[in-house]
Parts: sequence; structure tokens; C-alpha cells
Amino acid sequence: MAQGRTAPGKSRVRVGICSWADPALIEDGSFYPQKSMSAEARLRYYASVFDVVEVNSAYYAIPDVLTVRRWVERTPPDFVFHVKAYALMTGHHPRPQSLPAEIQRLLAPTATRTRRGEVDASAFPPQALDEAFRLFRAALAPLADSGKLGYVLFQLAPWVRFSQARLDYLASLPERLPGWTIAVEFRDRSWFPDHAADTLGVLASARLAHVVVDAPAVANAVPRVVTVTAPTAVLRLHGRHAEGWLKQLRGQEPAVREKYDYLYTEEELRALLPEVEALEREAEQVFISFNNNNRNYPVMNALVMKRLLGQPVAAPLGQRSLPLEGRA
Repeated sequence: MAQGRTAPGKSRVRVGICSWADPALIEDGSFYPQKSMSAEARLRYYASVFDVVEVNSAYYAIPDVLTVRRWVERTPPDFVFHVKAYALMTGHHPRPQSLPAEIQRLLAPTATRTRRGEVDASAFPPQALDEAFRLFRAALAPLADSGKLGYVLFQLAPWVRFSQARLDYLASLPERLPGWTIAVEFRDRSWFPDHAADTLGVLASARLAHVVVDAPAVANAVPRVVTVTAPTAVLRLHGRHAEGWLKQLRGQEPAVREKYDYLYTEEELRALLPEVEALEREAEQVFISFNNNNRNYPVMNALVMKRLLGQPVAAPLGQRSLPLEGRA
């Protein structure tokens, strides 16, 4: 299956969640048959219910190629993995322990650290970024070669602001990851709404997918812009927990579970259907990824969304308390 294309017999809209191994989902105990399962059993079980997933662990560290090969082997032929780009590739500050040796040796011993002990992104020379892309491509090669690679998500750091240099960087991504589907998520208002026309123009020219974001409508948040700039369209749903979102905007550090502590109602998901239909009219493939990672919320909402889209919903074999409707 070519990347970004729909397999024969598959819906042009595919729904999944943003981590099959999220600790909160495992601890909740209502999706997987057991809290204690092998990595292989957990992935195989997830793939019996959904046909797509987003890998967020790649943001924290470039995955080992052997691990990626196992993902390929343990999932059906038409299963798709989206992968979040490594922190250094999106303007974030990488954790020092995540740096591969090839990148570590390009870093000055006196490289600036953040107050949390991360290596400041500005401390890396251009060669280090080039090396990060090389290693990332090599690591994900088994997914690309097997046709199981969906989009690579470039979720830019909140402090990455609009500039010509940043536009040039985005325009360079197809050359850095040739043949791969790339999606870009913006988190600063300097892109939207301040420079929407320039930003969308570069995305469309480079055939980069603009990520449509559903998140709390709080002051200073990036507004939701429903538009298609590539053959693939992406809708990522972060939940609408305003207070958790505001804490991060204020410079605080809410836990993942706190920031994304939100279960969409069925009515809220139904209200998004016109936007999904608009994306489907313009794109060859639409991916919907639930990132409201607390408890079993993403699974519950993904199952409801599939039902609302008229897609078959296979009740999880180990299901104990997963109603196929949203909360009242």
C-alpha cells in the first residue's frame, strides 16, 4: 500500500488513538483483557480493534529499528502507524539521555541546558539536525518498506514562531523525508491566524498536510482551521479540558493525564462530522487521531466516532465497561 493511500476495501476515513501503550489506558483496565500483557500481545490486541495508531514515543527518542520491525510483524498487512517526529526535529529541547551517540558527539560539552535539564534546541549545529533525520529515516524504514507508515507528525514546539527561516525549514521536509507523508501541527498564533495565508501556501506547495486541531477554545490558543493542503488530511483531537491547557500556556507543567483529561460527548463528536466530511471531499485519505490520553477516553471516543461514520465497530474481546456511545 502506498503511503497516504487507501487500501482496497478500506474507508477513506480511518480512526485511531495516539498511543496503544499509554500508561493511563493500561491502568484503566477496561480496554485490554489484562493490565499485565507482553508488548507483543498488547499490540496484537489493539490491532484486532483498530487499524491505525499514532506512535508518540518516537518524540522522546528515535526508536530502535528492531522494535519497528516487530511492529510490522505483529500487525495485519493493512495496519498503519503514524509516527511523531523526534523532539530535535520539531524545535523541542531533547532529553540528554535520548540523544544517539552520533548526535551526542556533535554537541559541545558546554551546550546550554533548560531548567528541566534538557539540551536547548539552539545548542545543536545543523549537522546534528541532519543526523537526526538520517537516523529517523533508518529507524522507520521497515514501516515505509512494508507500506505501514502513515503520516510523520511534526508537532512544532509552542515557542516555534512564524519566520522565513521556519517556512524554509518546513519546505525542506519532503527532501529530508522523501516519499513520506508529512503532517504539521502548529501551536503558536503567529502561524494562525497571524500568517495563515503564507503558512498554508508553503504547506500546499510542499504537499504537507495541515493538521486540523480540536482543543480547548482558550485565549491565545491556535484557532481550528479546517483546510486541506495535501492528499492526506489529519484531524487530531486533544480534548477540551481548558484548565489543563491553560496551565501549559502559563508556563506550568501539567501531567499528560491532567492536560488531556477530557471525554467527548457523542453530541460533540457528531458536531464534528461536517468538518470530517469537508476534509473527505478534498483529500484522498483522512486520518482521525484521538489524543485525549487519560483513562480509556481515546478508545471510547474513537469507537463512537467510527460508529457515527457508519463504520463497523468490533467490540473489544476483553471489553468490560466500554459502552459504544459517548457520555451523557
